[in-house]
Amino acid sequence: MGEIILINEKQLAKQFLITERQVRTLFKNFKYEPGVYLYTKCVKEYIKQIKSKDGDHNLEDQKLKKAKRETQEFNLKILKDKYYPDDVVRGMLSDMLIKFKSQLLSTSRKITIEVEQNEKANIKKIVEKHVLKSLEELEKYDPPSNKGDR
Repeated sequence: MGEIILINEKQLAKQFLITERQVRTLFKNFKYEPGVYLYTKCVKEYIKQIKSKDGDHNLEDQKLKKAKRETQEFNLKILKDKYYPDDVVRGMLSDMLIKFKSQLLSTSRKITIEVEQNEKANIKKIVEKHVLKSLEELEKYDPPSNKGDR
């Protein structure tokens, strides 16, 4: 068991189907003398290298599968009306702001009419009432569904 088995660089390269340069790089710590290596330690190191490469490969596969799964889940949420594409959000916001602006512009006319009709009008209360009414309408704004935009 304590027997030392030596192998030269060329034979080692042939055994592992790698180049002699790769042998020198992989097994530089197991060199017995120039061009000669400790065979058993080289075999163990080679097996260790193969296992770590497979481990890295499996890790990359797992990362790729996770990314694909997350993408599929995100796309499913989009289809289930949970997320909106950027252009749809911009369109909805523009629509909401245009309606709110129009509401506020009409509010000034309503306030003017109401103040003119009441002789003892409390202007602050009238303005407050109409602004709150506009804000309540904004609060009730219901954006269009994502399903209909596709």
